[in-house]
Amino acid sequence: MLAAMVIASGACRGSHAATRHTTSSSSSSSTTTSVPVPTVKVETLTGGTTSPYIYDYTVEYPQLNGLADDATQRTINADLMKAASELVGDFVAVVTEEPPQTTTSASTTTSTPAPAGSSTTTSEPPNRTRLEGKSETTLLDLRVASFRLQANGYIAGAAHGFTRFRTLTFDLTTGKRLTLPDLFRSGVDYLGWLAHESLAQLQARPEIWDPQTAPGGLSPVDEHFAHFVLTPAGLDIVFDEYQVGPYAIGTPHVTFPYAQLRPLLAPGPLDGR
Repeated sequence: MLAAMVIASGACRGSHAATRHTTSSSSSSSTTTSVPVPTVKVETLTGGTTSPYIYDYTVEYPQLNGLADDATQRTINADLMKAASELVGDFVAVVTEEPPQTTTSASTTTSTPAPAGSSTTTSEPPNRTRLEGKSETTLLDLRVASFRLQANGYIAGAAHGFTRFRTLTFDLTTGKRLTLPDLFRSGVDYLGWLAHESLAQLQARPEIWDPQTAPGGLSPVDEHFAHFVLTPAGLDIVFDEYQVGPYAIGTPHVTFPYAQLRPLLAPGPLDGR
């Protein structure tokens, strides 16, 4: 039987005490109000099974609190929980695509550094099939909320683990989930620009760049730059394993400061950054 639970963390991430002060005035008086920045509570999907397959998972996901519009908050939070559920669903689908093992061996645990260029170090018990996901709030203010979910997994008997991502960015003034095209002005060849500039950044990193490798994963199509988030500094894009090189380079990031992006950006929640 598959057991699944949602655990709420007591800590709120990104819950700074920042406020926006607005002033309205008339001929007789002025009023100042404070609008608090929303906060984030991290919750967890956890579960697993011992028969006929043996696996477990623990995947964090963020939930917004404090939005003025309750309906918008519920919609965003449902999208965030769905992203975590998709990570779990994809993992379970891989685990169960082969017949279950009829025997198990004693479990041993080894700590293995993540591949060069990756942002994490993972502990990989070779005989334990599991998925561990972390949630990161990369930007949260009155206009934008941006999140990255990173899941590190291992299938028993595999040569190494794997990493999967879900990224979600929302315009809090409208409740809309922002796609990559939403960030750029109409008519701008943003994909060509991102492909060119990403290649330049990766080529400047000799520890991960192999001049003999032609990365087809940098061709100018949306799916190659889908794992984007916004940060206080700019646009951050992470690439999947094998997308821009061998497994050994991990999941490299490229970052584009707002000052560099500004001529390309559409009017909207990124104005003034």
